[in-house]
Amino acid sequence: MKIMIQRILFLLLIGVCTVTLSAQDKKIGYGFRAGLSYSKFDGPSEIGPNGEELESFTNDKGFHIGVSFAYKMTDLFGIRTEFMFSQRGTNHDYDGPSYYLLGRDVPSSDILITGTRHQTLNVNNSYIDIPLMVYQKIGKFEIFGGLNTGILISSTAGGSINFEGISGGNQVMPYPFLLSLDYNYKSDKAGEASIERTPIDVSGLPYAEPSTLGAYYEFAARDKMQYQTLDFSLMGGASFYFNQGLYLSWRYLYGLGDVDRNDYDISLQTAEVVNQVYTHVQRADKNSSLSMQFSVGFSF
Repeated sequence: MKIMIQRILFLLLIGVCTVTLSAQDKKIGYGFRAGLSYSKFDGPSEIGPNGEELESFTNDKGFHIGVSFAYKMTDLFGIRTEFMFSQRGTNHDYDGPSYYLLGRDVPSSDILITGTRHQTLNVNNSYIDIPLMVYQKIGKFEIFGGLNTGILISSTAGGSINFEGISGGNQVMPYPFLLSLDYNYKSDKAGEASIERTPIDVSGLPYAEPSTLGAYYEFAARDKMQYQTLDFSLMGGASFYFNQGLYLSWRYLYGLGDVDRNDYDISLQTAEVVNQVYTHVQRADKNSSLSMQFSVGFSF
């Protein structure tokens, strides 16, 4: 990940140098900006047996950096595009009734158990953002708006699952167990997990679950990535110029599509057993990506 970011920063630097040397037309402007991002997914929560919300999405922090190119129709109005590296994600928490399939990697001895799940997951997606916007200057202020296209280049997550108060038919497990989550949505394979094991006892029957689960451990097959490759969003914001070049900027991005695929958007509350085979219950809901960016920049 660090090597990838270093390469992106190098390409951005080359882009700025190239434009600085080649841009002779006064109608062509260019610059750069960088700053912090606060983002989350916005979607419906699973509802518990008493009508309570079992899920929550909260803001995750990231950063963005890139170069901009503008065509100045007048001194106050124009069109701008950018080439940005941008991080967007979310903190996703689930707390409520749930299930877990013990012995998933040994189907002859698997058992579906139910109980209470406390799950935390921090999702970090990295994009190449290419926004296209119009801008209008009003004194020291500038307002702008347009459409952003994000191309997903990296998608990871980390967190944990804590199960407690579990029962499975007539079998009872009095102690909770804890598993770690280490997801790479681009490279993980179906059923992928760590070699290290966490021992679990269910009424005297020994089980050994992987201590760390991959992104698609719960799936028998994987033919797509969980998150969509393209993320389209409306964007708008404002900037304050201290002088002709230096400015502070704020912008808001509202995702237009479902950020994840329904194939892997499953219920954590209920599961189905069809012909003695455990299956997921898919959720056909929409999770939009929402993001705020606070930047410092310089334009020429």
